Parts: sequence; C-alpha cells; structure tokens
Amino acid sequence: MERAKLIVKNFGPLKDIEIEVREMVTFIGAQASGKSTLAKLISIFEDENFRSDSKITFENELKKYNILSYLKDESYIEYKSIDVNTTIAEFIFSEKKFKKNTLQETLSRIKEIDPKHFNELDLADRIKKLIRLIVNAYNLINKENFYLIFETDKQKIKFEIDFLKIRIKNDRINDLDVDILIDILGIEKSIENYIFLYDKIISVFPNIFSFDSIYIPSERNFLHLIAENTLGLINNNIQIPKHLLNSGQDYEKALQTIKELPLSIVDKKIKYKREGKTSYIYHNQTEKVDLLESASGLQSIIPILLLVEYSKSLKDEYNFNFVVEEPELNLYPKAQHELIKYLVKNCLEERKNLILTTHSPFVLASINNLLLAFDKGKIYPKEVNKIIKKESWLNPKNFIAYELKNGKAKKIMDDKLGQIKENMIDSVSDSFSDEFDKLLDL
Repeated sequence: MERAKLIVKNFGPLKDIEIEVREMVTFIGAQASGKSTLAKLISIFEDENFRSDSKITFENELKKYNILSYLKDESYIEYKSIDVNTTIAEFIFSEKKFKKNTLQETLSRIKEIDPKHFNELDLADRIKKLIRLIVNAYNLINKENFYLIFETDKQKIKFEIDFLKIRIKNDRINDLDVDILIDILGIEKSIENYIFLYDKIISVFPNIFSFDSIYIPSERNFLHLIAENTLGLINNNIQIPKHLLNSGQDYEKALQTIKELPLSIVDKKIKYKREGKTSYIYHNQTEKVDLLESASGLQSIIPILLLVEYSKSLKDEYNFNFVVEEPELNLYPKAQHELIKYLVKNCLEERKNLILTTHSPFVLASINNLLLAFDKGKIYPKEVNKIIKKESWLNPKNFIAYELKNGKAKKIMDDKLGQIKENMIDSVSDSFSDEFDKLLDL
C-alpha cells in the first residue's frame, strides 16, 4: 500500500527517479548506483525532528548524511507522505529553494507567530483547519483514545452526546465542531486554547504522530569501536559523518537496554550478552569471546538486532522507519534468509516501515519466499506456518522493490504475481553460468 511518493532528479548518482514508497521497500543495484542515497533521503523525510522543527534545514540534514555535495542548482526533490488519501507531509526542493509542509512544522511556525502582527481570526482559523485535518485524516473522533483529551466524566458524557451523530455516521468534523470541543473543555475560544487542543490531541495519539528513523549503516561494525565514546566524538567535532554518530548514540542506548540476546539467526547454540562495558559472544554456558574479537558476521548482525530490539521498548511512542543497509554483510546465505524473516517480523508491525539496500540476490530470493508464504497461507495456513512462521509472511501490497541503474529506478516487483521478477534474481547466476559455459566450450 502506497504511503509516500519520492521524486528525485539530478541529485548525485540519481538522474531521474520516481518511486512509490510502501511499508517495505528494497533497493538493489551495483555500487554507487544510488541505493543508499535514496534510503538516506527517506530517513530525512521520515524523521520527527526534521518534520517538526522549522529551524532544521534540509541542507543540514544532507550534510549529516554526507550527501550535501549532491545538491545542485538543477536538483529537484519531492516527497509526499500520504495517509488515508490525505497528504500529511510534503517536502520540495526546486529552483534552489526548499519548502517543508508538515502538520508538526505548521504548528511550530504558528507558535512562533507574534499575534500582534497577525490577524487573530485568520490565525485561529488556520489552527482550527489544522485540527480538523488531523482528526479527519485519521478518523480520531471514533478512536477510544480521544476520550483522554477530556479531564472529567462530565466532559466525556457531553462529548458522547454532542458527537453521537458524527460518530455513528462516521462523518468528518468541521470548524464548528472544533469550537464545540473547546466548549466541552470549558475554555475560551482563543489562539492559545486552540493550540492547547491541538497539542492535547497529538499527545494522546503518540503512535500516530511521533516519527523517527533508525538508520543502520553498512559501516555498523564501526559502532562497536565508538560505543561509550559517541558523545565525546560529537563534542570534539571529530570528522566522522554525523549520521554514523547518531547511529552510535542509538546503539549506546541499545547496549544499555538490551543485556542479553539469543543469536539463533546465526546459530541456535550462541547468544550475545552485555557484561559491564563489554559485549560478549557466548558459545556455551562458560565459553565466551569479546564481540570485537568475534566473527565479522556477528559484528555485522548484532547492531541490527540490538537496535531493532531497543526500538521495541519505545513502540508506544514512535512510528519507526527502519533503514538497514546491506543486511547480508558477512553472512552465510542461510543466515541472510533468517535475518530477513526476523526484520519482516519485527519491523513491519503497525505504523512501522522497513527500507533495505542490498547487493544480494539471496536477499531478493528470501523476500520472494515470504511473499509466496503470504499467498499460499491464505489457502494452507497451518501447512505454510510449519515452513515459515506467519509473523514473517509478507503481504505483496505492502512491499515494493527497485533496481537502480544508470541514475534511474526500475520497478522489479510484479504486483499481479505478488513476487519479485524472477529474471532479476536469476540475472547474477545467469551471468556466472554463461562464463562457466564459455570456459567449458574451450
């Protein structure tokens, strides 16, 4: 299901891109084809701080992700975030100017306005329109949490009476209904109180309105080395890309939160354990090795697992946009498959999204298995569940894949079949087979 649309022209390796963003997106392509660039742009646009703070510039975010040099005078970038057919966020860079239009940022700008220099009625109408938009876009008036904006039972009963018809008919509210909500709360119709109502509504629906991107870079082995020292590196302005330092900060929080973790994705016998300020890999009850001295595959996979598990402790507060670069790094194909099943299971819960960049046809083949499991599971649920657990089935409507080549993006998902096109997965092995056949013919 489409949740956003991204258009990129003349930005670094990306020459002419128009893609649909679904709950899960996979980019495959050669080195320097633009996979990470697209993933980084989506991370920026799905980040809470960038969406809500008018002082955070697009250029600063590009600099944080080390892609500012890609921005040229002729660059064009547009990202529209859609929910229930309503545009809830829009970002456009065109003709050397950047425009940001989000519900959060709009309110932030309104709060900064000095009422003395603005028509009070016009300002009040703008805030009411904002309230009406978010309530209707998410049908909040019919959600149980909406009662939490009221402080007394008397207010809740009055709300039930006054909005009974709207809720039964599932109608949209208008500006007059916003004023009725103000009356129910027993406060005056003023700019401050409209803002109070807006903030109140946002606060009782954190799972809808709080966004965050968890970026897990391909350089994730580096996170072990800077653990416990990230803040010092930031304060001393060490020349390390800021997005890596931000990932390092998230990783430090994960280290403090997740003390033990089974590593059955790699081997059912081993587990991760944090003891004091050191991370260990236990091969049995007594034998352990420092993570920094362990296999490269373990050093690559543990940051992914820790960051995903850490995010679960915050699931009531944020919509997470997980971006995982090259999940296959240093992993045996079977472990790659187990990792993809884990990511689908844990990163595609309600209002959570997953972006993957990859070089691996094994990753695509693994995803195809999960897509097929969803399809077959509709007819043979018990049998399919024995092969692939239901929580890892992948709904084709929620997934899309692109191959990046020559600055363009080619859709490689066949929506009719609900599968990634076979020729994309087979192309690598076909080229190897072709070489092999030629050698045999000599």
